[in-house]
Amino acid sequence: MNLNQLRKDFGTQKKCIAYLEKIRWGKTPLCAHCGSDNVTKRIIGYRWHCNSCRNDYSVLIDTIFEGTRLPLPQFFQAMFIMNNAKMGMSASELSKLVGIKYNTAWYVGHRVRCAMIDNEIRLEGIVEFDEAYIGGRARNKKSKDNDANLSGITSERGRGTSKVPIVGAVEKKGKVYVKIIEKLTRRNLLAMLRQVVNTKESIVITDSFKSYKAFDDEVTHISINKAKDGYGHGMKTINTIEGFWSILKNGIKGSYRSISKKYLPFYLAEFTYKYNNRHLQKDSFLKLLENAVVMEPKFVNYKPIGNPKQIVYNQ
Repeated sequence: MNLNQLRKDFGTQKKCIAYLEKIRWGKTPLCAHCGSDNVTKRIIGYRWHCNSCRNDYSVLIDTIFEGTRLPLPQFFQAMFIMNNAKMGMSASELSKLVGIKYNTAWYVGHRVRCAMIDNEIRLEGIVEFDEAYIGGRARNKKSKDNDANLSGITSERGRGTSKVPIVGAVEKKGKVYVKIIEKLTRRNLLAMLRQVVNTKESIVITDSFKSYKAFDDEVTHISINKAKDGYGHGMKTINTIEGFWSILKNGIKGSYRSISKKYLPFYLAEFTYKYNNRHLQKDSFLKLLENAVVMEPKFVNYKPIGNPKQIVYNQ
């Protein structure tokens, strides 16, 4: 889909509502409160009335669109732009392109990222594990508190840094899963392995970090000594996850001046979603719309409902 097709298919509020009703309910509209099909469409507006529980509702309830004052054609434009921005899109740029205020663009951006959350990722085959650290440049020794922008968390590179540690697991030529893990202990890494990897059908490749040693008893585990082997050779490498780290870090560095540790899980969900759907050229935007109508609202009054880590990782 291109911009011309987007304007043609979703250029009015009526067209947007009709499409959302189609993908959410099909030919049988259901009550968003009790699930009854004994409903009547209101003559004015886009609302429905349930004859069973006597409540009014619209297709937007319990979706990322619930409560928005932004016309849906503009909301769809923002979604389309974000979906096609492979390296991310800042709220400042989004506000200019869609023609909305910065605060609205920031709010819409995080709602769209909520539709990109996927808690059902399961990996198998040859899977690479590695960790990375998100924060400022090593040469600047300033440090701020946990809620500060990540550009202010700056210290030595690699393990032992005060930057935010994240761990990724990726199938070769497949999907990736990324998670913030504050402490890179054997217990935490093993819990992630069991959560996202089919250990009976997989071979896991890591570097020689001692905490990965716990994988030996759970899965066929290959360890690479970077000092001797670099990133490995042939299939025995961790180049795939290193490639994803490059996309993630360059995207954050190039598209966002700064992001907070608090909202980092949403940005990780965005880059993960785009990587995992990179081969969907034709229907990727339509798939995002399908996700949007089955997601419960995660933001109210510009604030997330609960801890962002709990929202993204379903913990």
